[in-house]
Amino acid sequence: MNYKDYLKDHWLPICIEALFLVTLLIFGGLTQIPLYFLVITGVGSFLLGLGLLCWDYGRKKEFYEELQEKVRDLDKAYLLPEILSEPEFLEGRLACQAMKEMGRSMAEQVSSYEQKQKEYKEYIELWVHEIKLPIATGKLLVENNRQFYDESMIEELDKIDAYAEQALFYARSSYVEKDYVLKKISLRKVTSEVLKKNRKLLLEEKISIQCHDLDVEVFSDSKWLTFILQQILSNGIKYMGEGERTLEWYAEKEREQVKLYLRDTGIGISAGDLPRVWDKGFTGENGRIGKKSTGIGLYLCKKLCEKMGHRIEIVSARERGCMVIIRFPLGSMTEEIFQ
Repeated sequence: MNYKDYLKDHWLPICIEALFLVTLLIFGGLTQIPLYFLVITGVGSFLLGLGLLCWDYGRKKEFYEELQEKVRDLDKAYLLPEILSEPEFLEGRLACQAMKEMGRSMAEQVSSYEQKQKEYKEYIELWVHEIKLPIATGKLLVENNRQFYDESMIEELDKIDAYAEQALFYARSSYVEKDYVLKKISLRKVTSEVLKKNRKLLLEEKISIQCHDLDVEVFSDSKWLTFILQQILSNGIKYMGEGERTLEWYAEKEREQVKLYLRDTGIGISAGDLPRVWDKGFTGENGRIGKKSTGIGLYLCKKLCEKMGHRIEIVSARERGCMVIIRFPLGSMTEEIFQ
């Protein structure tokens, strides 16, 4: 707040002071009161008014400058009422009180929203756990009654199971800090479990698997990493194409990180779609050419990797396959934390 703006805001009392001075001079001209006395009185009154405005400006300037500075510097502006010093003048105190009331009201609204989100998350988790039982029962019934059902029934039940699992992980993704434990795990073991689970589908799709250099340990959560690899594998199978049908998984250990490479020979991703593949709900060209896609899988992969301190990226080009790279940090800091 500068003095020029302050004077503009207080134009009315300044105009009243000037009008009083002019009136006093006119009154003096119509009476026998000495002119110098009227001039001294009028000018003195005007200067006194300006002096009072200067004093008022000085005591308010510090408060408003502090307000502007903290609003500019604070990442979380809603904390402003808690750290702002209450001024001596009435308008400032009223403004502080109003901001504190607004802050309390917002905190109540946020608390109510968080509670609703928590209840919804708990409901989704419960629903997924409950739905898994009839899915498993359905698979068992199909297995025991092969004469009545074909393989497509098992495939559809597997899809339902996968989507239910995805819904569970999505519900937990905002609270993932409470659901994962980083520890040393073997990439060979995790990748083998994922490939073994999908062995039947890989055979049916006639996709060859090349796994090598996976005898490396990284710091991660086996459950969440399994989910991430499952999503990437599912995409690789879904968009494999008609030519060479190969998946290659391997790792490289560097000085400060381990890089896990997940390569496929599928239809690839166009240059225009590549920057947006991590966006929630984005399906791109591949999702619009007959392949059913939710646009949630890669979004969750990115979110969970960031939560666990991993980096994930995709290198791809149209009709040239796709390479997903997951980077696991290593080094003294990581080792000290998890020893």
